[in-house]
Amino acid sequence: MLNTTGVLAVLDRGVTINWDDGPTLHRITAQVRYHTASTATATTQLVRVNAGQKLSEEPLSFIVEEGLKVTWTWFEGNDGSADTVCWIAQLAVTNQTDDMVCLDTMDVIRIDSAYSGQFNLGAPPGLWQCARESDSDKPEWEAWSESTATAGGFTRNGLLLVQPVVSNRTRPPAILVRVEENPQDAGGGLPVEIKLDLNGERFERMVARNSADGTLLAPGVTVVSTRFLIASGDNADELQRIKTY
Repeated sequence: MLNTTGVLAVLDRGVTINWDDGPTLHRITAQVRYHTASTATATTQLVRVNAGQKLSEEPLSFIVEEGLKVTWTWFEGNDGSADTVCWIAQLAVTNQTDDMVCLDTMDVIRIDSAYSGQFNLGAPPGLWQCARESDSDKPEWEAWSESTATAGGFTRNGLLLVQPVVSNRTRPPAILVRVEENPQDAGGGLPVEIKLDLNGERFERMVARNSADGTLLAPGVTVVSTRFLIASGDNADELQRIKTY
């Protein structure tokens, strides 16, 4: 069933989502990579976005202004009931400079172990399995292994569904990260990548992003990212079919 016990909190200058008897996603941040039209991509500039400067409480949003103005917003989602069953994150990037900017990537959700991020399912990565993207109603699992094509982790185009075979929770928890359905044209058709990087028995990072590939952003212009949804539950079939309102 869906886990509706999740709580989103601001901790350690990042966003943390914790579900009772479920996963913990700690120190979620975001970032934007770009370069000016007069420079090569090798001189990419980076704007890191954390929960340090709050813009509003409802919806919960944060802002960073470093040439580009980046607004990071979190929405609660439900399945028609009163319970919060998921969270939805989005970035808006405005060019406040006087020059054309080439936008490279918008990392809407980023959890990085190098910056104390945690992607905790109650089991080591050697027990994790990831659903293949398919039209099937039931997940078709791909197991992680150091000696196969999945040695570096898993990459998906629109839906990442991960569940350990066993865990120290009552039932192995699944975590879903996917593009929100009916996103009202958010993302402007930019390519999506959801990537879970593993190194041996260690979690390295998880990123849900738009690849902008040098999209030109004129002074004063704003681009809005894809909306990414995060949810959890112990029934992967049900989680894969989640509908939000």
